[in-house]
Amino acid sequence: MKAENERSSNQETGLIQVYTSPSRKTNYAPYGLALRASGQGLRTLIIHFAPHDLMGGEKQACTSLAPNLVIDASPLDGFNIKEGMAAGRAGDAFQKAMEAAVSGVFDVVVLEGVLGMVSDELIPLPEILNLMREKGPRVELVLTGPEAADVIIEKADLVTEMSVRISARGKNQEPIEVVTGKGKGKTTYCLGKALLMSSMNVPTFILQVVKSPKPYGEIMAIKKLPGLEIETMGKGFVDKKNPDADPSHWEAARNAWERGKEIISSSRYGLVVLDEINIAVNYGFIHPDEVRDLLLNKPKGVHLILSGRYAKTDVMKHATVVMEMKEVKHPFKNGIGARRGIEY
Repeated sequence: MKAENERSSNQETGLIQVYTSPSRKTNYAPYGLALRASGQGLRTLIIHFAPHDLMGGEKQACTSLAPNLVIDASPLDGFNIKEGMAAGRAGDAFQKAMEAAVSGVFDVVVLEGVLGMVSDELIPLPEILNLMREKGPRVELVLTGPEAADVIIEKADLVTEMSVRISARGKNQEPIEVVTGKGKGKTTYCLGKALLMSSMNVPTFILQVVKSPKPYGEIMAIKKLPGLEIETMGKGFVDKKNPDADPSHWEAARNAWERGKEIISSSRYGLVVLDEINIAVNYGFIHPDEVRDLLLNKPKGVHLILSGRYAKTDVMKHATVVMEMKEVKHPFKNGIGARRGIEY
């Protein structure tokens, strides 16, 4: 009990996060959140209500981050995509999630794909609302899936809607993804995808172009992941009104850009994430034409993700997938600051 109390005290306030989308494309932000939380000593439980393309990496991810990550995919045993999940199996999985969220044994509880179960009426809406009311005060509750009901959005603290645009460009090559928008979850989407793909034996490199080197949760957790590397080369916060005020930001971004080109051209990594590069381009540290040329000449076999607000049209039109994280609700607007293990 003492150890549990010490662990729980790491997180003073647990909020309710909702990640939804008009499409049924998986938002990997909760996996990135789990990675970050692990690095700060917080424990995450993910319970599956829907499958996704990278489930093959989950077992190794749990092994690498044990005991801070537990993924329960048992509700999908015998799952048939055409028939969906049986109501009884959905109900049993929901009860597991309810018990975990109320007991506080885990700091973060993710119900992956549960919103689809609600819209399909396999889980009654009142039960979800009861879970939102009854969860432990320090538990971060994360609900994902398509078609979030208005009342769920109303009662959540944070809501991000992921809009997805897919292009036929480069159809037979490794994808180029652009993750942008004002909503929360861009970096955590990248972290989640990197966690799962590296756990599927895809060598992965994350280059943080704007963030400054600090002991963020993801930095500490990635040390446990043999197939995933991260390098932070930025100087941190940039004055939006006067980005040229501190020339060290320009220099850091240029150095990061050269490093990124080197990493990509080496073809040593199957997945490369240029985190917050869109911000560096927006501030004029890197020209959009430079990014366009990189995308046009990217080696085959390299899956590339470019993240950050303010993605330029010239960059997005060369992507195979563009995901816009739209801000519906954000807790910062209610005076809730960044929390260890959740935002950093």
